[in-house]
Amino acid sequence: MTTSTSDAPQGDAGSFPREKIQSALDRVLASKDFRGSARMQSFLTYVVTEALAGRTDEIRAKTIAMDVYGYSADDLSRREGVVRVDAGRVRRKLKAYYGGEGATDPVVISLPVGSYAPEFQLGAGSPAGQRNLLLIGVVTGAVLLGVGGYLAAIFFGESSPVSPTGDQSTIYDVSPTRVEAMNLCNAGRDLIFPVVDLPRLRPALLVFETATQRDPLYYCGYAGAAQVETMLAILQFWDPVAEELLEAANQNSSHALELAPDAPWALSARAWFEFATGNFDKAVNLTHRATDMGPDDPHIAEFDALISLYTSDFERVLSQANHYQTMAEDGGGSVAGNALGAAQFHTGDYAGAIRTYEDTIARGGPFGPISTAYLMAAHWKNGDQVEARRLAEVYVRTWPNFPLEELKIRTFSDPAPVQDLTSAMRAAGWGSAEPTTAK
Repeated sequence: MTTSTSDAPQGDAGSFPREKIQSALDRVLASKDFRGSARMQSFLTYVVTEALAGRTDEIRAKTIAMDVYGYSADDLSRREGVVRVDAGRVRRKLKAYYGGEGATDPVVISLPVGSYAPEFQLGAGSPAGQRNLLLIGVVTGAVLLGVGGYLAAIFFGESSPVSPTGDQSTIYDVSPTRVEAMNLCNAGRDLIFPVVDLPRLRPALLVFETATQRDPLYYCGYAGAAQVETMLAILQFWDPVAEELLEAANQNSSHALELAPDAPWALSARAWFEFATGNFDKAVNLTHRATDMGPDDPHIAEFDALISLYTSDFERVLSQANHYQTMAEDGGGSVAGNALGAAQFHTGDYAGAIRTYEDTIARGGPFGPISTAYLMAAHWKNGDQVEARRLAEVYVRTWPNFPLEELKIRTFSDPAPVQDLTSAMRAAGWGSAEPTTAK
């Protein structure tokens, strides 16, 4: 689904005709950064034109390879890498242009890391003087309504300001742009989970990036962006873009810590990055510090639970069971609840794992391929072959291409828990193995 520019959050900027976007494109193409490169001009022209035509969802490496470069379908497997390289070049040229010749342009065009769909913002030369995000077709309808409604409330004054730390005692002592950044960060936090839902993660990243533009000296936008970039890199581990995402996460998490060295969210964001890059000891140390300083923050608890789970510290996850339950009763911490169910499975409490997952799902927690996988395996281990096989059928039918085993191998620091999970899943009928008799 593509938003019209008039529906996009723009503050006091008013309507945003497509002619202005076309003019912005013309200025970029005529700049010294682009005019000497017909290839980069063609790339940018294509993605902007497709976005304006409402075909953002169709902007992929293969369509660019065929429509812009004229490659045949037989060449795609070899040529999509060329598109990724050129996308990186376009991003760098756009950054150079808006950092110099286009610094006062009224409209800014960008190409976010991890996507080929362009974004449009009001630039420093616009009447509002702000770079307010114009969401053009990068999210599905349901997510767009949720994000758009929240952002509209922020931009048009219908949302009460909330600090990401939960402390509202001094909220009205800060600048309006700081308040807007805080509200945006809270909107982004709500979009991060479920972790495997890319249509939620991409708009979450846009929200956090907008927060950094609203208040470049406030840490929350950088922390949130780093968490999302790390998540996207983990989920797209096979794609070269993962390296770009991790580099961006490194920079954003470092900057968040520079701005707020003792903020739990900044510590948690850096912990998540260190975990994703294999620095498990650093990740554990940082996430423990984050939870010590923000013990009642569900967002911090969720990432701590994931890091503890994937570093096989199941006892730490189990020790927080009552805390997770309290957060769940208050409407938060559902991801931590799923981590608890996984820890119960890996410590042999299969009945407990089933109860935890079912309770979490009943409260509206994430229900996706990972939770279904654990429920399937737990039912099999607990002797309920019929339910395990039913869940195996649901899994294969609903998520036939989800790379669960590869993803788990890359996230768990120890392969043994992955083998325990997938062997039970295969016994239940997942994958190529035929169902067997439960042991």
